Amino acid sequence: MKISQDAKELTKIKILEAGVELIIEKGFKNASMREMAKNAGVSNPTIYNYFPTKEQMLYTYIELKHQQTQEILNAIEDFHTYTLREQLQTLIETELELYLEDREFVIQIADMVFHSSSLKLESLYATNRLFTDMVGEMIAIAIDAGEIEKPPFEEYLPKLFWDYFVVVVAYWVKDESESFENTTQFIDHSMGVIEALLQSNLLNKASELGMFLFKNHLLSSLTRFSTKQSRFTKMKRKLGEVFHG
Repeated sequence: MKISQDAKELTKIKILEAGVELIIEKGFKNASMREMAKNAGVSNPTIYNYFPTKEQMLYTYIELKHQQTQEILNAIEDFHTYTLREQLQTLIETELELYLEDREFVIQIADMVFHSSSLKLESLYATNRLFTDMVGEMIAIAIDAGEIEKPPFEEYLPKLFWDYFVVVVAYWVKDESESFENTTQFIDHSMGVIEALLQSNLLNKASELGMFLFKNHLLSSLTRFSTKQSRFTKMKRKLGEVFHG
């Protein structure tokens, strides 16, 4: 009997939820795939069809939160009227809110990435496509609307914002203030800096300065170095001819 895609997705989420609960209860190392399968009500072979490893559950969890965040943002009727800063800040706060019920699980992910090195940071970054797509669209709309000028290296800004989000999560998992007030203030202050940078044209000015220095100094220095190397090579060749004459 052929299983529909919707049924497969529901099964995947059911297994993921069982896995998250067990990892919170027993820790990542002690939580077995066999027990996860039992708690999810699926067979042992079935769980491996969806998640070949426990690590894959972690990555799938993050991707799922990106999907849920996108759905929530899309459901906000007047989201298109938000400023770029408001949109980006809502994105971050929404995703953190989704992490909240599984905070102990997210703490374990963060510990494995930043401390134990049992998860590779590049593998974590492979989960960010939907997140960076959302950021890229927000930036593009802000540029088209004239809210900000087109920044240099625009295509890299979504990935830089993902780096910033990873820092926010790392701060949040260590935050013990009431209602995570310190994280709220950290986001507010840091987003203020990001907003100021995007609106001040500072990035464009810095890019122009960098290109000036490259063209007028670094490039000429490289050219002189290349010329010297060429002369040195010719001298070596001539000396070789004399000695081996």
